[in-house]
Amino acid sequence: MCDILAVSAGYNYVAQEYMPIFAEKAKQNMSGWGIGFFRNGKAFVERSSERVFADDQVHEGFQRLARIIDSRIIVSHISCPLSSGSHSAHNNPFVLPFLDHVWLFVNVGKDQDIETYQTSNEPRLEADVKAARVFEYLRDQLTSRAKSYPYTSLYGSLRDSIRDLLTEHPGRYTFLLANESVLFAFSNFRQLLLLRKSETLGDVLLVTSVGERLSPEDWLPIQPAEDSPGKLLVIAGPDVLYLGDV
Repeated sequence: MCDILAVSAGYNYVAQEYMPIFAEKAKQNMSGWGIGFFRNGKAFVERSSERVFADDQVHEGFQRLARIIDSRIIVSHISCPLSSGSHSAHNNPFVLPFLDHVWLFVNVGKDQDIETYQTSNEPRLEADVKAARVFEYLRDQLTSRAKSYPYTSLYGSLRDSIRDLLTEHPGRYTFLLANESVLFAFSNFRQLLLLRKSETLGDVLLVTSVGERLSPEDWLPIQPAEDSPGKLLVIAGPDVLYLGDV
C-alpha cells in the first residue's frame, strides 16, 4: 500500500526532520516517490521512479529535497508496486489550477472504480493512473459547484463532491488536496496519524498514512468507522479547523 505525508505550517517550513523518517518507515513501497510544495503562489513537484529506500539508505534526491524545500504546505507520496506507475510522470503529486488557486493532490486507495472517468475540462492530466482520474473528478465537481452555487463554502463543496465520488465511483480512498494556504485530508478506510509539533517560530501540523509513528511523540490517530462514509479534515497552518464525517 502506498503512503502519504503532509506538512502544514503558518510559515515556510523545512521538514528535514520528518521526511527522511517517512521514507524509511514506508520503505516497503519501492516503486517511486514524489514531493509537492508551494513557492510564491506556484506549485512545484519533484518526482522519481527510483526506490525511495535502498541499501539501507533513503534516496539521495529525496534527502536533498527534504533539506532545501521550505513551504507552508508540503505533500509527499511514496508509491507501491501496485500503484500502476511505470515512470516518474505517473507518480503523485499531481497539479491542477482551478478556482483561482493551484492545487496539489496525492491519493492512495483500493478497489477504486474510476479508471473510465473522462473529464471534459482542461487541462487534463496525462498520467494513466487512478489518482489522476480522482483529481480530475474532484476538480470538475468543485468547479461545477462554484458556478452553480457561488456562495457555497469550499469545505461544503468538497464534502458533497466526495459524497458523489463514493456514489458514482465506489472504492477506498485516502487523499490530500492542498493549495498554498489550506490542506484537506480525507480517508474512508485508512488510519491517519496527526502530530502538532511546537517549533521555535511557531507550530506545525503533520499528517501521514504510515501506520508507525514518525517520532516517539503522541500522534493522534484518526480512524474512519466501518459504518462511516469517511473522515474529512480541514487544516490551515497548524490548526485543524474541521474534523468529521462527510
